[in-house]
Parts: sequence; structure tokens; C-alpha cells
Amino acid sequence: MTLHVSTRPSLQQRMALINGWTTAVVIQAPRQVVWEQVTDFEAYPEWNPFVLEAHAQFAVGKSIQFLEDLSQFGQHWITAQFLEIESPRCFVWQGHFAAPILFTVRHTFKFEAIDDRHSRFSQIHENSGLLIPFLAWRGIYCVSRQGYLDFDQALKARCEKFCY
Repeated sequence: MTLHVSTRPSLQQRMALINGWTTAVVIQAPRQVVWEQVTDFEAYPEWNPFVLEAHAQFAVGKSIQFLEDLSQFGQHWITAQFLEIESPRCFVWQGHFAAPILFTVRHTFKFEAIDDRHSRFSQIHENSGLLIPFLAWRGIYCVSRQGYLDFDQALKARCEKFCY
């Protein structure tokens, strides 16, 4: 499903993302290079069109705070906690808004080595909570998913620039 911010997604498109989504991109760079770019949170303003700023204590149980640009819905700070870190394979954070029963998001970043020069980077975004149907109906998840697709493409360009 390809969405453009200027196009109003159908109700079916908006509700299809109610539980979450997955994005993936193949990058012509070793997995370690991709890992280093994604986990260099302070460098996000240099290249990331969706997560404009990020500050993290990169350790299980510690927090990450980041500023997402949700286009017509504005910019929003999110605070989450790292649940799992397996360098250089994956890391997972989870955060919530107000109370976990209202809105919880869990985000997994996966780094797979295809061969010595190629990697697959995937993001798995999972939503839960009472506000989720309302947020999906409003179209926020369509914008957010597109932001993560843009993140993937910007990461690909950055990693490939460093390697080739």
C-alpha cells in the first residue's frame, strides 16, 4: 500500500493499520554499518526525515525520547523504554501515552545480514490500547507508516553513501 501525504486514505486503508505494520528495505551495506547508523540516535537530525531528534540511553531498561514529524498531525515527542537489545541483530522499545491502557506502541528494529555487502533492515510497529481505533480512523497510522518508509529510504541512502 503506497500512500502519499497529500492523498486522503480510504477508511479501509486507515483501518488496515490498526494493529501495526512492518517495513523492510535491502541496503547495500554490511549489517554492522546499518546497526551503527540506526543506533547513533544523536545523528538523526542529519539524515532522518521522520524522527527529527532522538536522545537515548541505549541499554535495556533505559529510555529513548524522540521527536516524530507526523506531517499534518504535527510533531510529537515520544518517550519509550528499551526492552531488548541484541547487537547487531535487533532492538525493541515500547512506550505509551498517558496510560498504557489508552495507547501503547512497541517497535522492533531488525538487522539481517544477507551477505557480506547486503543487509535487510526491518521495522515492526505494533499498536494497542483504547485510543487505537480512533487514531486509525483519523489516519495517523497512514502518516506514521509513511514516515517509517521514508526513514528506511533515508537510512539506505546514508549507509550506501558510507560504503560505496
